[in-house]
Amino acid sequence: MFLAWNEIKRNKLKFSLIIGVLIMISYLLFLLSGLASGLINMNREGIDKWQADAIVLNKDANQTVEQSIFNEKDVKDTYNKQTTLKQSGVIVSNGNVEENALLFGVTDNSFLIPKMIEGKKFTSNNEVIADETLKEKNFKIGDHLSLSQSDEKLKIVGFSESAKYNASPVLFANNQTIEKINASLGQNKTNAVVVKDKHWKDKHVNNDLEAIEIESFVKNLPGYQAQNLTLTFMISFLFVISATVIGIFLYVITLQKTNLFGVLKAQGFTNGYLAKVVLSQTLIIAMIGTVIGLLLTLITGAFLPSAVPIKFSAVTLVVYGVVLILVSLIGSLFSILTIRKVDPLKAIG
Repeated sequence: MFLAWNEIKRNKLKFSLIIGVLIMISYLLFLLSGLASGLINMNREGIDKWQADAIVLNKDANQTVEQSIFNEKDVKDTYNKQTTLKQSGVIVSNGNVEENALLFGVTDNSFLIPKMIEGKKFTSNNEVIADETLKEKNFKIGDHLSLSQSDEKLKIVGFSESAKYNASPVLFANNQTIEKINASLGQNKTNAVVVKDKHWKDKHVNNDLEAIEIESFVKNLPGYQAQNLTLTFMISFLFVISATVIGIFLYVITLQKTNLFGVLKAQGFTNGYLAKVVLSQTLIIAMIGTVIGLLLTLITGAFLPSAVPIKFSAVTLVVYGVVLILVSLIGSLFSILTIRKVDPLKAIG
């Protein structure tokens, strides 16, 4: 380690170039991991807050809530704890801001409503609770919302914790309100029944319905898997690129020092010792590059606007950082193989 560090200090420019490339790779890698987590959170945030075990939908709805309609009585008292969910896509405007949102029709004591952060719950028709992402877009308590597809007016009476569903903000209203806006959701009709019951698989529902595990339901949300797979492939390729870049840089440096390695071998230094020197150098520059990249990522994240769906997980950042360092060490193996082939007599000339 001492020899490795001294060589890095003596050849600052060469090793600074490698560190600079690693900083850029790790910076992009950490940002992509935050973006991936943010997009996942946008899709499933509200669903996770249900803390539900399953959801019951019409079999012909292709696991899509809004396309599923059935009679509430078909699932009545089937599970230990259950609640109906009526959903309708809406475009709302408070006169200044227009926003696409989802309107959820729920009972006033439903566990689908997240924790309140301001105002009160709805107590009458046409009153709604908005999730806080709408508050960030200049919607306020007391705003009267007009709808593009209905003459009904909604009034915001409170804000809940952020509860995005499939990347859309959510408004919560009573069942009577959504029934007036969406005629297909008449009395005793619902889009879904959300279930809290650890033994839900042992219960049977109407043959026209299906009970789906929540995690499976989330994975089948429109665009969810496509986004995740795309970002996962990008992150994987970055790891490969990192190993390749480190390997190429160290290989070139090793070729430039062939004579030096020949002299060291002639003086009695073993292949194992020289391999440790190369690994030590790689470890040092990989750690410096990764740490600086992580710091730049956290600084960038602090200044990004709320509209950017980015969310950092400490565990993910640490895991990716460790993997990046390990991948860099793997990239240095090309140099180690080259050192083993150096003939002291030929190198000295």
